[in-house]
Amino acid sequence: MTGVFSGNKQSSAGGKLISLSALYLFSYYGFGAFTPLIMQYYQSINLTGTQIGLISATTPVVSIVTQPLWGIICDRFQIRKSVLVLTLLTSGLIGLLFPVVSTFALVLILYTVLSVFQSAIVPVSDSIALGYVKKQNLQFGDIRMWGAIGFALAAFLTGVMIEKWGPSVIFYSYFAAMVVSILFLRQVPEEVESAPKFTTGMLEGIKDLLRLPRFVLFLTASFFVFGSVNANNIWFSLYYQEIGGTIAGVGLAFLLFAGSEAPFMKLAGYFARRWGLELTILIAASVSAIRWFWYSSAPSTTAVIALFFVQGISVGFYLATAAQFVRENTPASLQVTALALFFSVGHGLGTMLCNLTAGWIKDNFSTLTIYSFFGTVTVIGLIPLLLIRFGPWKAAAEDKVDATR
Repeated sequence: MTGVFSGNKQSSAGGKLISLSALYLFSYYGFGAFTPLIMQYYQSINLTGTQIGLISATTPVVSIVTQPLWGIICDRFQIRKSVLVLTLLTSGLIGLLFPVVSTFALVLILYTVLSVFQSAIVPVSDSIALGYVKKQNLQFGDIRMWGAIGFALAAFLTGVMIEKWGPSVIFYSYFAAMVVSILFLRQVPEEVESAPKFTTGMLEGIKDLLRLPRFVLFLTASFFVFGSVNANNIWFSLYYQEIGGTIAGVGLAFLLFAGSEAPFMKLAGYFARRWGLELTILIAASVSAIRWFWYSSAPSTTAVIALFFVQGISVGFYLATAAQFVRENTPASLQVTALALFFSVGHGLGTMLCNLTAGWIKDNFSTLTIYSFFGTVTVIGLIPLLLIRFGPWKAAAEDKVDATR
């Protein structure tokens, strides 16, 4: 009987792991169908670079407010799964409305509403997954890499479908992926990790987090590093076509780019243990800066495709280790709030700056200049990462966080 019981426990644990991995696979499939190819929709309704920049900045602006709020709701009421179901379904339904609008004002309004619900998906999913991997003594990158696989497959398949059926396929693919994500989320337990009682108000919680020097430095770094990474997802489609590529080629590029993230996310745990989280993140950000400056030199599409693995080294390492860094350097009672604040600054404010500036640069200079700008802001982001790795706060910060756990 003991053997049977043990086997059932192992089977149950394996089922949870599969469900979480599938949640990442399909939710990021939706993002992969939407984000890297949305430029094709914008061009089909004749938006200018400045208008595209303003729309693209909507999600970051909204995230600044909504991500911390979603985090507070999850931490206070411990309803992460319910919140995730709500946001996945609602964002998918809103996506279906895009094919029937074609003016800048209506697209801006629709994108704003979409962003309110879409902004919760990544931080809440990461909170659930991080709790699970901690309990099971696994690596977050082992689950997160399925998101990279889903994103890669969606970018390629959707790019091919756009050439056959037009940009509307973006939104139908997005909706379908969100619905399938919910089906797998149902297999995830309501409480993946026992969370401590939430006793801190929203403002007090944010104030507590902003008293941690390492966390504040990391927020600053992510503002610049993540800002350019996320903005690239919007502008790369235009860039690739300007250097001689096709829409299907954009899909192939993202298939290889995002696909390369998965094995490097798998390796991230090894390098983090060998080199430490700080050095792994610093290397990833440095490779990003080099990559953007290289893009600004107008390499051939063949060269861009051939060096696809550069994205794995930069983005794959960063994504797999950033959430872990936030978790290890913030109090346990504020885990979701800390992740939400991290995403609202990096994926929010930083992306807003990069998209607004990129839109202005596109109308007044060139797409190549956009990538010079991305390289410059990423170099700025290296400064706080160097301070985290070599600055004087490490021991004190760790002691303070440990004392609060």
